[in-house]
Amino acid sequence: MSLLSEVDALYQQCVTEPDRCGDQFFADWADGVAANEHLDRDSARSIRRCITAARKLASFWQDRDASATEDWKSRVDIALGARAWRPQLELAEHLLDSTGSEEAFSYVRTLFPVVRNQPFLDGQGYDAWLEARGKS
Repeated sequence: MSLLSEVDALYQQCVTEPDRCGDQFFADWADGVAANEHLDRDSARSIRRCITAARKLASFWQDRDASATEDWKSRVDIALGARAWRPQLELAEHLLDSTGSEEAFSYVRTLFPVVRNQPFLDGQGYDAWLEARGKS
């Protein structure tokens, strides 16, 4: 599982099963990420921000009835809106800059308009992005 997918799973857990998301849960999650991923300083900072957002998500949904909202991403939006996605976008942008992976590009392309209210690269695709960077 990639680092970005792990953050998705963290957010999903926090909004669907907030009772299970206490201090030990977050410590174990962070330890697991640190053990399985090579985190540079920028990635680690983004991960800490994601954990902060995840704690807020769990706290928000702790005593609320979420039965009317099935989609976990909608629950994230209801609780924190774009603020929840900002640290994950920062992580995806950093990973895109450092690795140039198609997965990171896809995350940036999805999250960029949510956080910044404008399309990413005017809708340019991954291949065009690679070509513009001279890496095709």
